[in-house]
Amino acid sequence: MQWVIITLVMLSLLGSLMWIKPTPRQRMQAAMRLHAKQIGFMVQIARIETTRGKGEMEAEKISVPAYRILRADLPQELRDRWVSWQIFRVDNVADSGLPVGWSWKKGEGKLSAAALTLIRELIDQLPADVIALESSPVHFTVYWRERGDLATLDRMREQIQPILDARI
Repeated sequence: MQWVIITLVMLSLLGSLMWIKPTPRQRMQAAMRLHAKQIGFMVQIARIETTRGKGEMEAEKISVPAYRILRADLPQELRDRWVSWQIFRVDNVADSGLPVGWSWKKGEGKLSAAALTLIRELIDQLPADVIALESSPVHFTVYWRERGDLATLDRMREQIQPILDARI
């Protein structure tokens, strides 16, 4: 009888250890976020409110990883006159200058034609699970569901560089 109890206790402990062990997806996310930090991103889980899609009554509130590049090199005069913007992968009527399926939450009609061209080029290159982009004088943010690998992250970092260089 003692051996049965000992076996049950051991199996219970083993089950508990397996329960706290990270899943392959969690290990991949940890590796990706560590690599993101090494290439200049700051990663946070952000709670954002999307723009309303066509026919929707309310905007959706979601938690999503936010990959941010800090803008430490902006002079104060540029920060003072910065045009912040935010766009989402949502079909909406506020879509002037954006590809089909993307819409503005903030900043519509405030950017130059050259800036809109760079944003469209960036959107065309980004992974399909990027759900939003945001630009402020403090940071540039890519809201991304992290479906991909380290090479996807490296490509995304390269793809946003023209936006950072143009200070849009």
